[in-house]
Amino acid sequence: MYYLSFDCATKTFAYSLSYVNLDPNHIKCALSELFLSLSKDNFMKFTSSIVNLIDGEVIDFFPKIPDSKIDSVDRIVKISNYTKQHIMPKIKHIPISDIEIFIEFQMGSNHKSRMISSSLIAIFSEYKVRLIHPSLKNKIYTDEIGKHKNFIKKYSNLYTANKEHAKYNFHKIEEIFQSNIPYTKKTDRGHIADSFMQVLGYLIYGKSNYPQLSKSAPFIAL
Repeated sequence: MYYLSFDCATKTFAYSLSYVNLDPNHIKCALSELFLSLSKDNFMKFTSSIVNLIDGEVIDFFPKIPDSKIDSVDRIVKISNYTKQHIMPKIKHIPISDIEIFIEFQMGSNHKSRMISSSLIAIFSEYKVRLIHPSLKNKIYTDEIGKHKNFIKKYSNLYTANKEHAKYNFHKIEEIFQSNIPYTKKTDRGHIADSFMQVLGYLIYGKSNYPQLSKSAPFIAL
């Protein structure tokens, strides 16, 4: 299944497009094929058949205007135009039945980001859209250092702890699965990380289709 996932913000709007197949039977078969020919090309085929990080971007829609000064209509129009012009063309070849849209759930108090999430729901009304609870991505870790509790201890600010946790583990995943997401500044990468980590969080801990994965960790120890 393909996943188009969004981290909602106006100044750091981010998305990731990925293909993820965590079915244990698929992984077992793909691993068997890999061992038949331990070539670089076959390894790439193996990893991309499990997690393929296809595309992603972070954008500031109003680089010269403080977030508090942005008009609500302008905010919605900007996100709508960008999504239709720059993101929709990248998924037009994917059948609607083969892709899901993930949008991070926004609390009512965060009305600016909530406007963006509502806009995205309307734009992708023909697709399967899921609102993902932000806590799910905090459950994912790639090694002992990457556990969320370690970042809670290290950073006094919860937002920073969550962001650094996502950045650390996403970096590991990009290294292992050979990311095709274009280069961004390190600070921006954290927002793309959020968008993808919520995909894994939902598939492993929210969807409960892979109970054996939710009980075994870290994530990369498949």
